[in-house]
Amino acid sequence: MKSPLQAWSRHFATWFLSALLAAFVSAPTQAKPVKLRDIADTIAANPILTQYAKIVQGSGLGTFLSSRGPFTVFVPTDAAFSKLPPDALDILLQPQNQVRLQDILLFHVVNGKRLTAKDLLLQKSVLSCEGDPPTPLLLKTSHSGTQFVMKAKIVHADIKCANGIIHEIDTVLMPPEASLPPLAAPPPAAPAGVTPLTNAAPTSATSDTNAAPVIPVAPVAAPPLSPH
Repeated sequence: MKSPLQAWSRHFATWFLSALLAAFVSAPTQAKPVKLRDIADTIAANPILTQYAKIVQGSGLGTFLSSRGPFTVFVPTDAAFSKLPPDALDILLQPQNQVRLQDILLFHVVNGKRLTAKDLLLQKSVLSCEGDPPTPLLLKTSHSGTQFVMKAKIVHADIKCANGIIHEIDTVLMPPEASLPPLAAPPPAAPAGVTPLTNAAPTSATSDTNAAPVIPVAPVAAPPLSPH
């Protein structure tokens, strides 16, 4: 016959094992960490960075911003681009201005560093990727704690990416004009009322495919006058 102590010990062991098994079964499985996008993909997916996404695409530097890095990128929001003169971005996106566009994009990028807002507080300047030697970006913090890069305010900091970090800013950063290639003039516009000539064939929407072909007729010379 078992003693009360032995019975209690056996009961306690059974209860403990049951509780341990129940906790193990009911424990939620640990979620897998979310895979971060690279900088180029993060910009392309952000609905308020569409204008800078055009610069990335037009400059041909998307592959650069998708490389290992790390990079720190100060990305102007769409509201920042609204401060530019009308058609300024359209002119920059023309193929003849691609090198200038690349320099402007690179002026927003710091290579080799993943600088958080806290890191920026400890520095007065960082080197951009634009220029040879690289052009510095001056940093400052207001008394209220607002952080600035040049004249642009950081409005959303520390957007983490697989190959670096993004800080959204409220102003487009422009390198010194002396370090940029000259801005190519847009092609001349056609005079008013003149339709540019093209080699394109007429489309079915604007032509009658059942119309008879127009056959050019050579001019006929007038008969000579008979002498009287």
